[in-house]
Amino acid sequence: MAKTKKIIKETIGKGKTLLKKKTTSISKKSCSSDKSKSTKAVKAAAEEKVKTSKDICIDYPMNNDTVFCGHYCFRLGSLRDVPYMRISINGGPWQECRRANGYWWFDWWNFQTGSFTAEACSEIDGKTVKTAKRKFKVTL
Repeated sequence: MAKTKKIIKETIGKGKTLLKKKTTSISKKSCSSDKSKSTKAVKAAAEEKVKTSKDICIDYPMNNDTVFCGHYCFRLGSLRDVPYMRISINGGPWQECRRANGYWWFDWWNFQTGSFTAEACSEIDGKTVKTAKRKFKVTL
């Protein structure tokens, strides 16, 4: 850790920009006491790492926002030109978003009151990237 801090200080001192790459991994969902299954789940999670990116984002809803209506339109943004944008709500299936007015949009219908998470994914330079999970609430 000390070596990393030293490298960061040296890099910043030279006027260079340092980008820290972040990764997320799929968590182990198994509660089994069988060690072979647990080991397989951990290996599978490690292989399925997808980079998070600051090049794509969920603009709305903001983190911890509350949605009060029966229809909601997510707004997603990208700093770079991306071929598609998809959204997943509560870890559900990835759903295509539409592009209009410089943003990506997803119309969400038929949802209930509760707490939700959303995350978006796209492709940049041939690699799949995701946003961090965004938490929000629905009160109808």
